[in-house]
Amino acid sequence: MALPQFLLNLLFPPRCPFCDRPVEAVVSAPCPHCLGSDVWLEGAQAVVTGEAFARCVCAGWYREPLRASLRRFKFSGRRDYAKAYGPVLAQAVRTYLPGTYDLITWVPVSPKTLRRRGYDQAQLLAQETARALAAQAVPLLEKTRDTPPQSSLTQGRQRRANVAGVYTAPHPAQVAGQRVLLLDDILTTGATLNEAARTLRQAGARQVVAAAFCRTPPKNP
Repeated sequence: MALPQFLLNLLFPPRCPFCDRPVEAVVSAPCPHCLGSDVWLEGAQAVVTGEAFARCVCAGWYREPLRASLRRFKFSGRRDYAKAYGPVLAQAVRTYLPGTYDLITWVPVSPKTLRRRGYDQAQLLAQETARALAAQAVPLLEKTRDTPPQSSLTQGRQRRANVAGVYTAPHPAQVAGQRVLLLDDILTTGATLNEAARTLRQAGARQVVAAAFCRTPPKNP
């Protein structure tokens, strides 16, 4: 028999998925403390241009408390956080990426990472973002080999070399002539998104635009 919600709340007090502070009830949106934080991006800071993608929009800075939140999402099994992230990223997409998208997809993890982690965090984020946009996310890319984490590399050229040629679009007919919205969790140098977008463009995509939940703050703002 399932425990009543009030008992569950007593045993496991609900916490904000963004800042991890205790909240009165289970929520899937930023708590009042988070809403008042300067971690959210607006205007020009929310938009990044790329090489293979036309532009990328981001919802927040990759710093606390969002950094810790994303690490719980990726490495501590908090796949439920995707339900909170999706509507927030969808709002950034509505605001800064005008137009419609023929397809919504994500930057996939490698099969080895998927087996180890048990889920693809970018897929979950894409599914919930697409749901908030009244659309559906579809798999268009595959990662063909495991690579060292991009976060372990400090230079842009190292990051570009690390992901060069690692993605494939196995069904190019599905991509040809389409405007694709490509999603990922974090944007740092843009190397990963550019490589994934380049693969989609080579498969025939008419245009690739992107969205990431967070972007790394510039070192010299």
